[in-house]
Amino acid sequence: MTTISASIDGVPVTTRTAMKMEDSLQAFAVRAACFIGELDVPYTEEFDGHDFGATHVVAYLGEEPVGTVRMRWFQAFAMPERLCVIQRFRGHDVGRLLIERCRNLAESRGCTMLYVHVLPNDTAYWEKQGWRRLDPEAPPALNGTVALFRPVAEGKVATVDQAPEVVTIRQDAPTAGAARG
Repeated sequence: MTTISASIDGVPVTTRTAMKMEDSLQAFAVRAACFIGELDVPYTEEFDGHDFGATHVVAYLGEEPVGTVRMRWFQAFAMPERLCVIQRFRGHDVGRLLIERCRNLAESRGCTMLYVHVLPNDTAYWEKQGWRRLDPEAPPALNGTVALFRPVAEGKVATVDQAPEVVTIRQDAPTAGAARG
């Protein structure tokens, strides 16, 4: 198992799965700061009915929430969404730490694949971490996103035939990965 560690000014960054309402509210606060505050995403697009059926992972610097990601579960794959890190904490591998936590959670639940929709400008960030485009020749989807996937198990090579067919999750919210760290 790969272990990714991060620290900021010598203080370790930790991740926790949101288990209490307070944890979820911290995840929502980070998302609001990043997506609504920084990127001017409308509230109605950022928060939806999937929030209470998803798993939220929060990154902390000490006790301060500094990043989060929402994970939705499907039959054979999981979908990390809404990855974001507060601007002043970016560049310290917090985003990678959150995605690694998602990969470990997916592995523990028996998922074989992770699948995301990201903005075209963010694809290099994900590809650098081993994600592949579902269809390298396809233009961005109607909502302006690119579909990427990767196997859950470390060391496995992802092939397109293992990925889910194109999954239309939502046509109007291109926020996945928009404020990553």
